[in-house]
Amino acid sequence: MLGFHPPLEDDEIPYSWLVTYCQLSGLPSARVLLEQLHIAHYQLASQFPGFVPFICAHAHVSAHEVIHEHTILPVFRPFLHSKTYSSVLANLATGCASNLHSRMSLVANRVNSGTVLRACPACVESDAKTVGRAWWHVQHQLPGCSVCLKHSEPLFEVPVQRRALILPSHIDIQHNVELQSVDVQLTSLVHDVWRSSTALLAYQHITSRYRHRLVETGFASHIGAIRQDKLRHALRAYWATSASPTVQQLLLDNCYPESLFRAKRAQFHPLKHLLLIGMLWHSWREFCEYKPCECVTPDRVSDNVLNEGETDADIVCLLQQGKSLRAVSKQCKRSVIYVKKLALQNNISVKTRAKRIFGADIALIVGLLKDGVKTQQIANEVDYSVGTIEQVLSQHQGLVKQRHQMRFNAQCHKHQSCILKALAEHPEYHRSDFQREFRASYSWLFKHDKEWLYSVLPAAIPRCRRRSGECN
Repeated sequence: MLGFHPPLEDDEIPYSWLVTYCQLSGLPSARVLLEQLHIAHYQLASQFPGFVPFICAHAHVSAHEVIHEHTILPVFRPFLHSKTYSSVLANLATGCASNLHSRMSLVANRVNSGTVLRACPACVESDAKTVGRAWWHVQHQLPGCSVCLKHSEPLFEVPVQRRALILPSHIDIQHNVELQSVDVQLTSLVHDVWRSSTALLAYQHITSRYRHRLVETGFASHIGAIRQDKLRHALRAYWATSASPTVQQLLLDNCYPESLFRAKRAQFHPLKHLLLIGMLWHSWREFCEYKPCECVTPDRVSDNVLNEGETDADIVCLLQQGKSLRAVSKQCKRSVIYVKKLALQNNISVKTRAKRIFGADIALIVGLLKDGVKTQQIANEVDYSVGTIEQVLSQHQGLVKQRHQMRFNAQCHKHQSCILKALAEHPEYHRSDFQREFRASYSWLFKHDKEWLYSVLPAAIPRCRRRSGECN
C-alpha cells in the first residue's frame, strides 16, 4: 500500500488514476499490486469501472464526484428510464458494475465501447508541462467524440486490453485524420449533454419531440407516419463525412433509426439519439428549447398514450363539425365504438349505415354487380359499406365468375385495341418491334390469348434469314 496517493486530476478517468497509482507503487509487477488491492479481477479500462469505492477511499473524493465528473455516465442520463439510471448510479457507487452494460442495453445496441482510449496530442504535451504527467481525459472518451474542443485537433485512438496499464505519454502519437465539421458538431453535442447537470426531459417525451420535428421537416406525414427510407438516407448523407468508425458503423444498420420509434419501451445508446438530434436541431440547447409548431397537433404525431381529456374534447369538436365516425376515429386514434359512445353522450346526431338490407336494395345491388360496377362505387351509391356489397356478391357464385370474366374481357379488349392501333400506325414493324415497343400489351396477350396475337401480327422471320441478318 502507498503512503502517498496521487490526486485525481480534473477531467481524469478512474483508469488513468489507477495506472499512475500502480506506477508509483514501485513493485516490479502491477498484477501483484492489483491482487493485493483486490481489484485484479475488474476490467480496468471499462467505461464504468467497478473500483469506484477504492478511488474514493484513496483519492479522498466522493462517489458522486467520481461518477459525474470522471465517467461518461451522465451522457446516458437523458436517454435512460429514471429507475434504470438511479439503479446504475447506486451500483456503480458501491462497486457492483458487473451487469451494467446489459442493464443499460449497451450489449443489445451493438455499439463498440470500452475497446479504445482517445487522447489529444496538445493536451498530452500541456499536461506533461503543467502537472508533470499526462492522463486520459474523460471528455475525450465520450461516445462519438473525435475532436478536442479545447485545441480543435482530432483525437488519436489507442486499442486497449482489459487489464493493460497504459498512459497517453507511452504512445507514439501518429495520425493523419482530417478534421470534419460534422465531427466537431457531434463532439460539441455530446459534451453539452455530458455537462448538463439534470435530465431536462422525461425519456418518454423524447420520441414525441422527434415526431413533431419530423413532421415539420417533411420526414413524416401530417398524421405522424414516418418516411423511414427518406429519413435513413438523409441521416446517412448528413454524417457521411464523419471520421468516427462508431458513427459509420451505426449508419450501416438498416434498422436504424426506425428502431427508435418502433421499440417504444427499449433503451438505446445515446449516440443513436444524438445523431438524429444533430441532424434535426444541430445542438443540444436547440433540442431542449424546441417548441413544436402550432399547426402540428400532438394527437396527430404522437403514438404515445394520449391525454384522454383533451382527446375526448377534440372528438366532440370534430363530430360537431359534421365529420363522420370513421374519419374522427382515424384522426384521433380511437375506435369507432368509442367515438360513437361520445357522440351519444353529447347528443350529437351521427349518420350511420343501415344494419339490414331489404329486398329492393338487394335487387338493385345485384343488378349493378351484373353490370360490372365496382363494389366501392356501388357502396357509395346505395349508402352501404363495401363489406355489405361483397357479402351480397358472395351469395351469388355464378355472379362472381361472371364479374371475373367481364374484367378479363375488358383487359383483353384493351390490349387487343393497343396492338391493332400499333399495326395500323406501324405496318413495317416486325414481331420483335411490337414486343419491344408495346411490351405490356404484347406480354399480356402472349400469356392469355396467344392464338389471337399471332394471328394478327406479321409472320415470323424464317430462321435461315435470321442467321444471315436478312430482316426484309
